[in-house]
Amino acid sequence: MGPHEQNLAMQAMRMNQPIPERIAKAPELQLGLQLYLQGFFDMDTDRQGGFGTMPISHSTIADYAAAFGFDAEQTEDLHAHIRSMDNAYIRWLDKKKPKANG
Repeated sequence: MGPHEQNLAMQAMRMNQPIPERIAKAPELQLGLQLYLQGFFDMDTDRQGGFGTMPISHSTIADYAAAFGFDAEQTEDLHAHIRSMDNAYIRWLDKKKPKANG
């Protein structure tokens, strides 16, 4: 739980209110995975494509790994995690697009 969510949970407890469901039932990241999630959010800002969202490029991921001094194993893991999150994100975006009437 991040600092914002912790603050909301503390306020709810002080006011004898239930913790908001989106906070109480939020998933927890396994230790060490925050690095990849933050990387995804950082690299998402460099995404190309406008209306037709393009995947985060291989070179963007490699540049990110180099900038943060990842070793070969960490870089391989970064590619795998970013690609997995990116594919899920693009599928989610595609589901939200209005269907064309044809």
